[in-house]
Amino acid sequence: MDTLKIAEVKGLQDVGVFWLCECDAVAAYSLDEAIAWYKKLTGLSDDDLYDYEEMEAISPDYKVQKSEEDTQLISVKEIVEKYWDGTPFIAVTTGGY
Repeated sequence: MDTLKIAEVKGLQDVGVFWLCECDAVAAYSLDEAIAWYKKLTGLSDDDLYDYEEMEAISPDYKVQKSEEDTQLISVKEIVEKYWDGTPFIAVTTGGY
C-alpha cells in the first residue's frame, strides 16, 4: 500500500515577527527559526537574547517608523508583505547595538 506524503506548504500568512532582544525583531515561520537565523547572522549567544519565555510575537498591526530619515509609519504586516522572500530577516530594529 502506497502512502501519500504531503509536504507542509507555508505562505506569507504563516510568517511571524518576533522580538529576540532589545534591538531586533526577526520575521520567520517560527520563533525557533528566527532565533537560529539571528544567532548565525550576528554571532550572538542565547545570553545576549531575551529569555525564550520572554520572546513574543509582534502584532501585524504594530506600526514602526519606516527609517531614521522617514518618520512615516508602516505596519509590521506591510514590512513582511514587502520584504519576505521565504527566508528570515530583521523586520524591526531600534538600531541600538
